[in-house]
This record gives sequence, C-alpha cells and structure tokens, in this order.
Amino acid sequence: MMSAHSALRDATASSHERVDAAFSSYDLGDAAGYAAFLQAHAEAFLPIEAALDAAGVERLIDDWPSRRRSGAIRQDLAQLGEAVPNTPSPTPMAIAGDGQIAGALYVLEGSRLGGRFLARRVPDGFPRAYLDADQAPGNWRKLLDRLDLILYDAEAMKSAIGAAQEAFAAFERSGERWLKG
Repeated sequence: MMSAHSALRDATASSHERVDAAFSSYDLGDAAGYAAFLQAHAEAFLPIEAALDAAGVERLIDDWPSRRRSGAIRQDLAQLGEAVPNTPSPTPMAIAGDGQIAGALYVLEGSRLGGRFLARRVPDGFPRAYLDADQAPGNWRKLLDRLDLILYDAEAMKSAIGAAQEAFAAFERSGERWLKG
C-alpha cells in the first residue's frame, strides 16, 4: 500500500516538474540572476508561509517555528541590496483545514530539499541562508510521517493535493514572471 506522502508526490509530480522548468533558466552564478531567483521565490513563498501561520500549522507541526524561512529569504535579499517584492500574489492562497495545511507544507518543505542542491550553484560570497537553511537530521522524514497521519482519508488527501498544486502554481507563475523581468 502506498503511503499518503507518496500519493501526494505522485499526484503533484507534473506541477513540480513545471516549477523546476520555470526556475531552470535562472543564472544563480550572476548577482542579478540570483536576486531575480530569490525575488521570484519570495513572491510565492512569503504569502504561503503566512497563510500556513494563519491556518494554525503549528498545532499540526510542533517544530514549525524552526522550519520557517521567511526571515532567511528577506535576509538574503537585503544582503544583495534588493527589496522584498511587494507584488501581491494574483490569487493569495487561503489555507483552511488540515489537508490544505499538509499540501502547502509539503511544497514549502520540499523546496528546502531542492534549495540545498541549488545552493551548490551559488558562488561564494553570495548569501544563501534561504537555500541552505539548516534542518535538523531526520526533519524531512519526521514531516513525511506526520503527513501520513494527517492525510488519513480521501477528503484530506484531495484537499492536500489541491493546496499543493495551488502552491506549485504560485511558484511557477512567479518563476516565469521574474525571469521575463
């Protein structure tokens, strides 16, 4: 039998691939390209993290405060001399219910894993607090185990898939928009 987190991964694989494609053309070795990359991420990431806070994610994930990365991306942009984008998301994400929390959290925490890989492409001297955010050993596994408990029925899974796809779509839109400049 497939785990809930594996089912969520499979159901959102094409959305994830589109996000990867949207961000694949950014030159992380160039200050302007890296700044645009971070601004695109901030435009999607910050509203989703705020929506998770508003939805009460901490009641489901007790280590949520240590997982938050909004301060890290703001810090990186400030060190590059760039402002945090104030462009509101065209469709701000409203998160309600445990399934939607699980889906949005899956996307944000999954981006942390990808960020660690991308951080290797960022030159020395560039800030990388957001991409290279520390995570305690076993945190990803702990999250996946928690998601499996939260996504115990078809309705919760349906909500999680919808929220994850919405979060991926926000990253895809921002990635495409900031690349065009």
